[in-house]
Amino acid sequence: YAAGYTLKLPLEERKLQSRKEFFDDIAVSLGGLAAEEMIFGDITTGASNDLQVSTALARNMVVKYGMSDRIGPVAFEGGGKTLNGLSQFAERTTSEAVAAVIDEEVSKIMTEAFERAKKVLLDHKAALDALSQELIAKETIERNDFEKLLILHGIKPKERASAIESAPVTITD
Repeated sequence: YAAGYTLKLPLEERKLQSRKEFFDDIAVSLGGLAAEEMIFGDITTGASNDLQVSTALARNMVVKYGMSDRIGPVAFEGGGKTLNGLSQFAERTTSEAVAAVIDEEVSKIMTEAFERAKKVLLDHKAALDALSQELIAKETIERNDFEKLLILHGIKPKERASAIESAPVTITD
């Protein structure tokens, strides 16, 4: 049983993702938590999986993809193999100081993404309220209906690739 979830389908097939795209994904993942705080003045355990997934992504940005301005283009984790089949980073350890900086960078990404999610929700509160009312009435909203609701509130949805044009997205509360 899921109390609520959003199924996000890619707009196109990609092999590479940018720092901005990762950051956007994290902000989207934190949208439910931000809405809880904004509307109810409290948070629940409902966003626990979103927090786990987005924190793992933020950590990968820092330790795997070198996407931290503070640390720079360094990979502390990776999937490369040596000749003996062990991970090329298996013996590499980070100092406590570097581990602390990694944790700070991950926390910074998460905090900035959470603040961005809250700002987007505040900027588009009328759309959030309309979406909430629609979910109360219907429980499930398909992608086309969701996009129509956004357009009615002055929000232009991202363009979809024609190959997935008809793919439904279900959002439930």
